Amino acid sequence: MKKQCLYYALDKWEETGGYIMFRKSTHWCMPYVLHLDEKTNKLTHYVPPEDLKYPWYFIFGFDGYIKEFDHEKCMPMNIRCMFFGTISLVILGLVWYTSRLFTRKNNRRNNRRNNKRSTLDRRGLK
Repeated sequence: MKKQCLYYALDKWEETGGYIMFRKSTHWCMPYVLHLDEKTNKLTHYVPPEDLKYPWYFIFGFDGYIKEFDHEKCMPMNIRCMFFGTISLVILGLVWYTSRLFTRKNNRRNNRRNNKRSTLDRRGLK
C-alpha cells in the first residue's frame, strides 16, 4: 500500500499513542516524521526502499517499509524549508484526516447494514 512517513506516523499515533517527532529529511530539504512508542520506547518510521528521485514524490506516497530506530545524522533545517515543509505537512495532514473520516463513516454505515441484515436473518424475516 502506498504511504508516506506522515501518514504512517499519524496512523501509529492514533492507534497506540506515543509521540510524533520531526527532523530534516536526510535527502531533501523537507521535514521528516517519525513515531516514538511511549510504552516500548521504539522509534519507527516509514521509508522508501530507495531514495526518491524528486522530493515531491513523497506527496503521492510510495511502497516502502517500516524501519526501527533512526541512525541518520540530523542536520539543521533552514527557515525557508521549515516554512514550505510546514505547509506541506498541514495540507497532507488534512488529507489524511479527511480520508480517515470518510473511511470511518463508510465502515460505520456498512456495519449498521450488516447488523440490520443479521438481525433480520435471526428473526427469519429475510
